[in-house]
Amino acid sequence: MNPLILNKLSLINYKNIDSKAFIFDDKINCFVGDNGVGKTNILDSIYHLAMTKSYFNSVTSQSINHKAEFMVIEGNFKKGDKSEKIISSLKKGQRKIFKRNGKIYKKFSDHIGLIPVVMISPYDRDLIQEGSSNRRKFIDNVISQNNKTYLSHIISYQK
Repeated sequence: MNPLILNKLSLINYKNIDSKAFIFDDKINCFVGDNGVGKTNILDSIYHLAMTKSYFNSVTSQSINHKAEFMVIEGNFKKGDKSEKIISSLKKGQRKIFKRNGKIYKKFSDHIGLIPVVMISPYDRDLIQEGSSNRRKFIDNVISQNNKTYLSHIISYQK
């Protein structure tokens, strides 16, 4: 089974990053830099490409750089000899657009599971210290990536 590998990530007006492209190695990649330069924002943008939203902020418009009117996240992935291009874009005052290989998703939930991702941050100490609702939400997120029926039930339950 071939893993899905992120080759390139391009960010425009995403949080504190004006415009930057990153080329990734197939094996291990490290982010090194001073506090506040955007290391966590890079990881969050990858999460955004996988889950159609930021890990840290449920309001996508707040991910637009404060000096800009729009933001774009583009990821180029490969799995064996197959390529995938995922783009998330948002202009202030408009709906977010999410594309896979040029085709716009009608339902973002159709995308969940294509790019498996699990993100844990220092903010997730609540998974251990607090009540079961935080743990349940985390586990629901992980299971939903591999089970579309489960995701559908979660979405229906939350309505």
